[in-house]
Amino acid sequence: MTAKTKDDIQTFNRRAATYEKSRRQNLIFDRVQKIVLTLTCRDKPETVLDVGCGTGRLLRKVKEQWSDANLIGVDPAESMIAEAKQLLPNAQFHVGMAESLPLHDASVDLVLSTMSFHHWADQAKGISEIARVLRTNGRFVLADIIAPFGLSMFFKHFKRSNASKTRALFAESGLNVELQQRQWPLFSVLVVTIGRKHLYVD
Repeated sequence: MTAKTKDDIQTFNRRAATYEKSRRQNLIFDRVQKIVLTLTCRDKPETVLDVGCGTGRLLRKVKEQWSDANLIGVDPAESMIAEAKQLLPNAQFHVGMAESLPLHDASVDLVLSTMSFHHWADQAKGISEIARVLRTNGRFVLADIIAPFGLSMFFKHFKRSNASKTRALFAESGLNVELQQRQWPLFSVLVVTIGRKHLYVD
């Protein structure tokens, strides 16, 4: 685990108690999550995993859309997971990293990740782990912010996100990119990438 990753986790642990009241949740995250759920509305998954689930806000929306789905959240911040368990007690929540998911092989139909990809210490390993836990034909929907051209000096937090690199990482992990779409919530560029697990991936 890198020093930056440790710092990120500590920051989110400190913010957990007030995270649900954050303006950012209402201004950006809710819009991003709405976009993701709109793009996945045709799915009827049995099991849904949210990687970087925070306080479980997206999973609560997933429950409204697919009331019978088994819901699983993974996040490295213990305090975030504690909040999530209180807000959505019927879901399964685990403290863990994207790079080492505490789940069995081929156990999930749909994986979602919104606004956490730029925090991952090893993005390639994280996507590979998601491919491992996906069932055949399962889908991974990744949404993250990319710094607008010319404004990267003000959006240093999102410099690691790159649409072309993301497509390549999906392909390397055996995920067929079905869609990559750019949207513009507020003053940032959101890139949503959807990949499906190949039939021949173990």
